Amino acid sequence: MFTIYSDSRSDSTIVPNLFIDEYMRDANDAQLKIYLYLIRMMGAGRGTSIADLADQFNHTEREVIRSLKYWEKQGLLCLDYDSSHREIVGIRLCDPKAPEKENGAEEAFAPVQTPAPEKAPAPVQAPAPAQEAAPAVPGKASVGAAELRSFREAGGGAELIFIVEKYLGKPLSVPELKTLYYLSEQLHFSNDLIDYVVQYCVDRGKKDFRYIEKVAVNWAENGITTPKQAEFAACAALRSGKTRVPRKTPNPFVTQISNHQYDFDQLEKELLSN
Repeated sequence: MFTIYSDSRSDSTIVPNLFIDEYMRDANDAQLKIYLYLIRMMGAGRGTSIADLADQFNHTEREVIRSLKYWEKQGLLCLDYDSSHREIVGIRLCDPKAPEKENGAEEAFAPVQTPAPEKAPAPVQAPAPAQEAAPAVPGKASVGAAELRSFREAGGGAELIFIVEKYLGKPLSVPELKTLYYLSEQLHFSNDLIDYVVQYCVDRGKKDFRYIEKVAVNWAENGITTPKQAEFAACAALRSGKTRVPRKTPNPFVTQISNHQYDFDQLEKELLSN
């Protein structure tokens, strides 16, 4: 756990106007959630952690750290590390900064008296270095009804949908089908790898498709293209103490629909013996 503290003293949760005017428009969904949650936790005098933030919003820990570093670059927070400079032990929330303007004391009332477009800062004021690098994997493109129908009626797609529905214990919704289409047709995951990532998440008690998608994108960013690579990555993380071995929760339907049973315990023994 790490503490959160601020330059200002306040017994209430306050979002600065400068944050809304100068910073919010350039931040993505994950970055906004992380920053607002940090303000909330600071106001309550409570601590949090990378794992807590990831679980709170169904993000990966890598996304949480990336969001924290984004706000650090923006100057809205400072990260305190331990002596090894590896673990975050504190976060200091900093006051937002803005260019000096004339009659600054009166501008606090500007939103009431002046139309917002006249007071909005020009887009060129956003510093270029603050932008995040483009992701290494393709974003989720829109999928039409014809494409989904073709995916569902294809032999491999129909079998994959059947397997995933049995893992989740329910029929897939349209948004979930679109996510499955994204993993298969846009991330180019094989059916075996999709089978594995769904089973991996379900074994960890995570059936939310947003979580499954984030894990899959994280694997794609790290060049994982086969179930074997994913198994080795999971065991490597276990050996470094960054994660736990997923609980084995036998699925009564698995033996009927798939031969892909992944023995994490056995794979770990093989790795440790090398």
